[in-house]
Amino acid sequence: MGKGINVIDSDRVVEAGEENIPLIDVRPAFMYEEGHIPGAVNVPLVVPEDGSMIPDDQLVQAIEAAGVEPDADVVLYCQTGQHAGLAANTLAENGFSDIELYSGSMDDWTAKDLPVSKG
Repeated sequence: MGKGINVIDSDRVVEAGEENIPLIDVRPAFMYEEGHIPGAVNVPLVVPEDGSMIPDDQLVQAIEAAGVEPDADVVLYCQTGQHAGLAANTLAENGFSDIELYSGSMDDWTAKDLPVSKG
């Protein structure tokens, strides 16, 4: 992982939620709607029409629009950890300094039967 990225587990995700640290779900909107970690904000990384990744500058703008400043702590997750890892690297390359990557992401969260919000 890049500089400023810490890989975390589900226990830390729960702590981060209690600390009101922004939790960003980078999965497509339809997956987010089907079920996400409570309190998460959806910032899709992939363009649904063609499966391509959104440009880096758009990702940075969307994360900032979700209320995350470059020097603030943020937690990223997806379904398996792969797309969240790519998003974390993009943010690190664009000046974000306190990124937490939930490597297990939704697969781990649901396997542990942790709470899921829908809609």
